[in-house]
Amino acid sequence: MKSITALVIFVILFLNLSVIALTNQKIKPDSYEELVEWYKELEKKYPNYIEIFKANELYGLGKVDGGYDLYYVRITNESNGFLKPEVLFLGSPHGDETAGTIGLYWAVKWLMENKDDEWIKWLLDNREIYIEVSHNPYGFDKRQRYDANNWDLNREADYDWKGQHSVLWGSVNGRTLWKFINSHAIRIGADFHGGARMLLYPWSSTHPDVKAKSPFSNKEYSYAPPDFYFYHTASLRLGEYIGCYGGALNEYNIGTIPDTVGYEAPGCIAAWAYGANLKLSPMEDEYVMDEIFGNYDGCGILWISPELSMPKDPPEWQFGNEKNGYIAEVIRFILHQTDLAQPYIRWKCQNNTFAYGNVTVEWQVYGCLVVDETYIMYSFDKNKWIKGEIHDEYKGKYRGGTFWDGKIWKETIKLPKNATDLYVVAFARVDTIYSKPIHPEIYGNKSYLRIIRERTDENYIEILNTTDGVEIIKGRIWWKSPLLHIRIGGISKPEENYVYIFGRKFIKFPITLIIGKIDVEVEGEYDMVEFYLDNELQYTDNSPPFKWELKKTKGMHEVEVKMFVGSNVYEDTIKFLIFS
Repeated sequence: MKSITALVIFVILFLNLSVIALTNQKIKPDSYEELVEWYKELEKKYPNYIEIFKANELYGLGKVDGGYDLYYVRITNESNGFLKPEVLFLGSPHGDETAGTIGLYWAVKWLMENKDDEWIKWLLDNREIYIEVSHNPYGFDKRQRYDANNWDLNREADYDWKGQHSVLWGSVNGRTLWKFINSHAIRIGADFHGGARMLLYPWSSTHPDVKAKSPFSNKEYSYAPPDFYFYHTASLRLGEYIGCYGGALNEYNIGTIPDTVGYEAPGCIAAWAYGANLKLSPMEDEYVMDEIFGNYDGCGILWISPELSMPKDPPEWQFGNEKNGYIAEVIRFILHQTDLAQPYIRWKCQNNTFAYGNVTVEWQVYGCLVVDETYIMYSFDKNKWIKGEIHDEYKGKYRGGTFWDGKIWKETIKLPKNATDLYVVAFARVDTIYSKPIHPEIYGNKSYLRIIRERTDENYIEILNTTDGVEIIKGRIWWKSPLLHIRIGGISKPEENYVYIFGRKFIKFPITLIIGKIDVEVEGEYDMVEFYLDNELQYTDNSPPFKWELKKTKGMHEVEVKMFVGSNVYEDTIKFLIFS
């Protein structure tokens, strides 16, 4: 799998966004308390997007040994309400592994400073991102692996727990996490680690003899989880996108914990978060003490554990900024995983714009690994709908056709005479190949993952009592875009991103370039059209054909037209460079 696509996407999307000026700032806090204060400052600055709360107090569990509170942070556009797909990222359970814990703060800061970017805004409008500031604040302060009881907080979970440096749910930290996950409908999760360069997914100590092969390299893996193919493909794509600052992430260091790290980790968070919901994964009953603690309804999460940095506690200079270093890698991790929580479709063309003649609509499919099928339905009156071409060239493959692959789907629609409006909806079916687990004789016939059942099983329904209210997750096969509305008419000449020489259209160009005189022409049935140049009225035309001769000298300019139909006024604009 090539990394060039991910690199191009990263350059296009993010290098042109505003920069976090980290050069003269303190990057590593001296203590957990200071890190919490940094988050609180963000909350003050962005109160409609950030809420920080003491999760241990919320569940009546008291303080963590050592006198700490466990601060969790929610990031979302609160004005849009809640009950959105949720993702959860934990500051490192091992206190001396700091890259992820500190990087998460800078990622939240970056999200806030770029919240007006079109895609970031969409994510903040349509996701709830939760962050546990640190799962081990005592260890973070002491720069040690264990907590105040000398327990390993990544060995106490109720999935194949074996008491390695831990007591089953012995810590407030662990019980808070358990309560939190059972009070939410988390789709994607992660706990950050360090001391190696890896992306790890379940299992951690069970099913050692279950084998699976990579569909890309044919490399064989043991301890293979039922959703091996989805975990494997998603992690490889994530590894490409994260980049190589701390070292390449590929099939040599992406895989299950025992296969990759080299030892078993019974009772770890990743395996519990994935497999401890026995309603979704009844075949795991022998490993979960639900008879004592009850079922873990919130589990069934796509949980990945990134071992981000070779040094457990990297020096400050290695954290870098949003372009390079561990901060950049944490930002990319959060973006990729937050996107993956649920499929969705976004238009490349703008809503409520004008078109004439033929119009080409463009769309992209997000939140998935492969687009099995996609097509559009369009109408000129919202009554009679016409189905476009079915695009299914990636059907049966493990990856392809998504935004992350740089794929833009296109279709050209011929606009009939006398039509005034075009309405378009895009549909996509995704990730069908991942609907069945490997080795059904061991794991059964259903995915363990909430996100897979939601997108591949139309009979799936899950009702969860969450902090936000009752969340009903229903499976669906087809995902639908927002309605795209294009008005027929507007400026027909010059067209955007073409070169015009003395009124004649030549080649495509990054900008609209005009050499010599040109008539600005408007298509459509209107009572009157007003032509403005750089916000000043230049000409009024009361009858078709609506046109005005542009004679402006060289430089950047903008033409705006106002089109009058009765009491309604429509507007269209174009920017261009005149070279003469």
